[in-house]
Amino acid sequence: MNRVRSRYQCTRSGKIDSVPSSFSPLAAPAARARLREAALSPGAHDQWPLGTFVGRLAADDRAALLSAGTLIRFSDDQILLVQGDAGDFLYVLVSGLVKVIVAASSGVETTLALRSRGDLVGEFALLDEQPRTATARAVGDVAALRIGGAAFMSIAGGSPAMQATVTRYLLAKMRASTERRAAERLWDAKERLVQVLYELARVLGEVDSVGGAVKIPITQGDLGDLAGVAVSTAERVLADLRRHGVIRTRYREIIINDMPYLDSIRFSA
Repeated sequence: MNRVRSRYQCTRSGKIDSVPSSFSPLAAPAARARLREAALSPGAHDQWPLGTFVGRLAADDRAALLSAGTLIRFSDDQILLVQGDAGDFLYVLVSGLVKVIVAASSGVETTLALRSRGDLVGEFALLDEQPRTATARAVGDVAALRIGGAAFMSIAGGSPAMQATVTRYLLAKMRASTERRAAERLWDAKERLVQVLYELARVLGEVDSVGGAVKIPITQGDLGDLAGVAVSTAERVLADLRRHGVIRTRYREIIINDMPYLDSIRFSA
């Protein structure tokens, strides 16, 4: 899949994109200092989606968290975490999109959620000291800060405000998961695809400055996989959306013309 770009990623003058992909131990202090500077700079809070864990933090707590991480880059389809592994670290997503997958004993995989910039991945196993309950896989290019369990617990333990944020963030995840599972019992293929399209547009979409259309760099097959529907079904639903002018499709790209329509029929807990 083509390189994906988050609509929330830093500008060219931002500090996160300046961290080299070949991340050496000697570069770590300087990179962490740049992350801290970016977190404390005016307007930096707006760069992190407000509903995410990082977006909920106060500036000092956010800087302490980002300074504790080591930047790691993942390519499309690369695994960040494996179901069943020990959970002695977590990731803070800096850019890109990650899908959270649970595999049944039969081998059938179910995509539970999509995580994006500012979200935590892997915190459940770290907090309850149990094996990881799901696998996390990159959708396109992903950058994430790896933070050890001891470092995260030390930072959170020293800040009552961060402890409260951890609790609210976990509860929000559990509430969304419960409500979404209930909604999915009533969903058909179209609603599943629309939900994923909307989420992708919010996270990865590039808005056309002239027409206002939102472009998503994803194939119809990958979209069907994320939504948990067959490729043939995804193609049929997308063809119907094309006929009604809601979307357009190009090679490895879906263009949304009518975001309000998607919003009107999606799950919105």
